Amino acid sequence: MATGKVSTPEEKVVHHDDQSLKGALFSSLVFVGGGIVSFIVLLFVIYMTRVGI
Repeated sequence: MATGKVSTPEEKVVHHDDQSLKGALFSSLVFVGGGIVSFIVLLFVIYMTRVGI
């Protein structure tokens, strides 16, 4: 009889935590980084329109 790999609950938690941390890192980089970049672009656009007038 063939047996598959038996994983313990601890291994499942470690794997789940690894995926969760990767997702948290990705979302933090996208939302926080995107917010900072969009704010800088907004300030640059406001500055350029003020200089142009």
